[in-house]
Formats: sequence, C-alpha cells, structure tokens
Amino acid sequence: MNKIYMQSIDLDFIKNYLRIEQEFEDDDIELQIFMQVAKDYLQKVCGLTEDEFLDANTLIPAYLILVAEMYEYRSAMVQTSTKANPLIQRYINSSRKFL
Repeated sequence: MNKIYMQSIDLDFIKNYLRIEQEFEDDDIELQIFMQVAKDYLQKVCGLTEDEFLDANTLIPAYLILVAEMYEYRSAMVQTSTKANPLIQRYINSSRKFL
C-alpha cells in the first residue's frame, strides 16, 4: 500500500477520488477552484503555513471531503438545517495550531 502525501494530491487524484473519468474535462477548472478554496480554508482555520499544510497528512481526509462536498453541492441554494461536518472538524482539530 502506497502512502499518500498532501503534495501528491493533484487534479487527477481528485478526479479519481470523485470517480470522474479522466477524459471528462468540463469540470476541471471548477475542481481546481474547489481544491484551492479547500486548501486556503484548512490553512486559515488551522493556522498553517504552506509548508506545514503540505506536511499535514492528517488533513488529507478533511481536504478530500471538502472538495467532494463543494463539487457535489454546487448550488446557490442552501439547506436550512446545514451543520458542520463533525468528521472534518476532528481532522481540523488534530492539525490546528493553538496559539
């Protein structure tokens, strides 16, 4: 089993994770935006630098879930009973810098 590192997660990895055909390129720009937003969000809430984020392999599941949720729910409509995903919060808390 190969070990996955944050820096090895690219567009192809995300498309495979989301079960999107590699040849299907219509959503590539959107996916890249979601990847950047998820990265920026996790860096900000955890107080991590770029290098620290790339070394934070415990954040990989949170990163993948965030990208998947942004891709799945691409609507401007928001459910009234939305709650933060507790699983994402656990991963964030494990990597957050407490100052």
